[in-house]
Amino acid sequence: MKIAVDVLGGDFAPDEILLGVAIALKGGEFQAEELVLVGPEAKIRAAFAAQGITEVPQILHTEQVIEGHEKPIEGLRAKPQASVAVCVGAVKQGLAGGLVAFGNTGATVAAATMGLGLLSGVRRPGIGVSLTGESGRFVLLDVGANPSPKPLHLFQYALMGAAYARDLFGVKLPRIGLLNIGGESTKGTPLFKDTHKALTAAADGNMAFVGNVEGNQLFSGCADVFVSDGFVGNMVLKVVEGFAEYLVHAANATGAGEGFKATLRKKLGAADFSEVGAATLLGVNGVVLIGHGRSRASAVLPALRTARAEIRANVNHHIVESVAAHGAQTPTQEA
Repeated sequence: MKIAVDVLGGDFAPDEILLGVAIALKGGEFQAEELVLVGPEAKIRAAFAAQGITEVPQILHTEQVIEGHEKPIEGLRAKPQASVAVCVGAVKQGLAGGLVAFGNTGATVAAATMGLGLLSGVRRPGIGVSLTGESGRFVLLDVGANPSPKPLHLFQYALMGAAYARDLFGVKLPRIGLLNIGGESTKGTPLFKDTHKALTAAADGNMAFVGNVEGNQLFSGCADVFVSDGFVGNMVLKVVEGFAEYLVHAANATGAGEGFKATLRKKLGAADFSEVGAATLLGVNGVVLIGHGRSRASAVLPALRTARAEIRANVNHHIVESVAAHGAQTPTQEA
C-alpha cells in the first residue's frame, strides 16, 4: 500500500522534503511505486532529475499549502486543494494506505479528522510521539490534538497507546502511566481522578495500569505508554525538545558537539528533534504521521518507516478491537 507525502508542508519545504524522499529512494528502502507525492509536479520532477532519479513516484499536482500561521479550518475552507487535504483525499479514496505531512499540525489533524472520520467507538483523536527511555521505546499521548479532554478521551488514549506499543514496540503487556502531579490516586484534577479510577478498573491481560506518574519519571522506564491531556503533553514535549537543543548548543560551544550528538542519536534516535521522524495521529480511520514543522530531509525516511510499519501492523484494527472490548468499562460517555 502506498504512502502519500505532503511535499509542501513545513518550514523547509519543498526542497528538504524532496531531498528526504530522494534519500529514501536512492537508499533502496522504498521504491517509487510505494509513494504518492503531493505538490507541484514540475518542482518534484526537477528535484529528482537533479538527484539522478529516473523512477519518479506518482504525483498528485497542487500548489496550495496551509501555512503555519493560518487557522486550520479557515485555511482548509479557503484552499480545498491544499496539499494536506489532497493527501487525506488519497487515503480516503484508497490511493494510499497512509500519509506523512510536515506542515501545520492543526490543519493535518482537522483535515484527517473531517476527511477520514474516527475509528469505530473512538471519540477524539490523539497525537502520540515515540521516545526512548531506560527500558526502550515508549509513547506519550496526547501531545496537542485535544487540550481539553474528558475522562473518556484519556481512557481511550490509554487503549490506543497500548495497541500502538504492542504492535510497534512488541510489548506484550503495555504498562500505562497517567502523567500527573503526584503518584497518589487522590492527586490531580477531577479529570485525572476519574480517569485513574476507570483505568484501575479496566486493567487486564492487554494492558497494565501502573497508576499516576510524575514528569521526572518520563524516561525512567516505568511505563510503555504515558497518557496526558494535549495541553500538558505538548508542553512536556516542547520542554524535552528545547532542553535537547540547549544541550547540543552547549556541547558545540565547548567543542564536544559531534560526540554529544552521537550520544543523542544513540539514546533518542536523533541528534535533534528535526530528525525524529513524525508523531502519529491515533484514532482516525487511516494512518497519519505528523512531522515537526522544522523537519529537515533526515526526518523523512524515519517517518516513512513508521507509516509503513503502522500500515503493516494494522494498528487501527487493534485499536477498534480494544475500544470495543472495554466499552462497558469506559467513563461516562461524554463527547
